[in-house]
Amino acid sequence: MKKSNDPFEGIFDSLKGESLPTGEQKEKMLHHVLTESRLRNNTALEKDGRWITTYPWRFAFGAAAVQAVVFTLIFGTQYTNLLLSIFGG
Repeated sequence: MKKSNDPFEGIFDSLKGESLPTGEQKEKMLHHVLTESRLRNNTALEKDGRWITTYPWRFAFGAAAVQAVVFTLIFGTQYTNLLLSIFGG
């Protein structure tokens, strides 16, 4: 059973109403989001460059893996054995 004159209910209702954004605030947020999306609408080369500068270790490991696979396909297992003998002892 719910009390009709609960003082906390009125307080929470007023707080809920105050926490909602006004129409002007909604327009400002929409304008900000649209402006940021226009600024971040870059070419694929710029996106790749940003990814490489943000995660250089991922790029380095990926490039090393691709290089190892390609050179092993070209030169066969002698390439892998050469690298293992140099770095592995």
